[in-house]
Amino acid sequence: MIRLLLIAGALTAALVVTAVRGSAQTDELPVVVIDVRNPMDQRLMDFVVDTLASTEAHLFVLHVDSPGISSGVPGPMYEAVQSASAPVVVWVGDRPAVGFGGAASLLNVADIGAAAPRTEIGYLAPTVVGATDVAVPYRPSHDPDGEASLDLLRDTTVVVEDPIPGYVDVVVPTIGQLIVGLDGTTVTRGEGDTATSFVLSTAAVDTTPDGQEVTVPSRRTQFLKPPLWDRFLRLASRPEAAFFFLVVAIAAATFELYAAGPGITAGIAVIAFVLAGYGMATLPMSWPSVAATVAGLLLYTWDFQRNRLGWRSFAGTVLLIAGGLTFTDARPQFAPSWWIVLVVVTGILLFYAAALTTIVRSRFSTPTIGRDQLVGRTGVAADDLAPDGVVVVNGARWRARSHREAGIESGDGISVAGIDGLVLLVDRVQDA
Repeated sequence: MIRLLLIAGALTAALVVTAVRGSAQTDELPVVVIDVRNPMDQRLMDFVVDTLASTEAHLFVLHVDSPGISSGVPGPMYEAVQSASAPVVVWVGDRPAVGFGGAASLLNVADIGAAAPRTEIGYLAPTVVGATDVAVPYRPSHDPDGEASLDLLRDTTVVVEDPIPGYVDVVVPTIGQLIVGLDGTTVTRGEGDTATSFVLSTAAVDTTPDGQEVTVPSRRTQFLKPPLWDRFLRLASRPEAAFFFLVVAIAAATFELYAAGPGITAGIAVIAFVLAGYGMATLPMSWPSVAATVAGLLLYTWDFQRNRLGWRSFAGTVLLIAGGLTFTDARPQFAPSWWIVLVVVTGILLFYAAALTTIVRSRFSTPTIGRDQLVGRTGVAADDLAPDGVVVVNGARWRARSHREAGIESGDGISVAGIDGLVLLVDRVQDA
């Protein structure tokens, strides 16, 4: 009997120690800040869902600065916010951050909505840009004034100065002040018998060396961002960025077309095409504007082929500007930045007018004066001409073109019959 009592006492002591340790671990849970900036697509929303479901935290803070949801299904993200294991706070900041569309609706769905002063929220409809079948999420229990704020923010925006019922509960300039200021706040999740209350403990009082009492964070803050591959793809998540990568991809491919053999710009072109493709796949695109952008670059290439700038380059500039400024079909949330578009167009004009010509001439090591004197010269094909390829004339490598029937192969003798811009027109020379 005594032995049984001793065993029972030991088990009780072990359980007490385990409970104490579990309590201490709970007290050490961090405040987890999730980066939800830039346009939101399915990858970013999946990251939010996975983080809320798999991360232990005392408090989740979604750091939002987004013009809205460009594509994807947002329902699981809203459900994850409401069913998270800890309270969820959404903060729109820093100034001049924005929260539009489905990103702004997070303020209503979360336990606490917050924003920095002078930030802008609104355009609740549509939740997903370009999708009319997705309802605007709305939690009535979070809006004591009924649907007044919902109606106000549905089709317009508001600059945050004071709390907005149902959406902005706290106006605070920094995320650090937000976390410290929530100390002692009670958050109730659920309703009725299933309701659970959380008392936030995020700050403590400390004494400085000169005897002053200050409030400092009492918990470790953990900042989480999407995986590196997602962040790489999302470099093109904004309209002006997708426009930039498309222009760079075509310009780099053009350079490789006129250069002798593949180089580093071929890799740049591939990377830029991948990023541009991802951006155009996730953004609400205006495809006529994409066509105008491509046509503008083709007109530049046409003039470059003729070795002069003319009306085609002027028309190409107009098409590029028009295409860039209307690259997406979702104003005003996803309107491209006009000044970035103008910078990109100016850069591509200088590239075709000066840089591309200079680089190609330098690679071929051929002077620009006296090219017409090459007509009648002979040389050797550096590779097969089918019908384009590279030839060597007077020790310099040139882009060349021949008739398909000529059947010029690597090592065959050639003669220069004419010049088209920077491309030699060649015929086959029969062996003597």
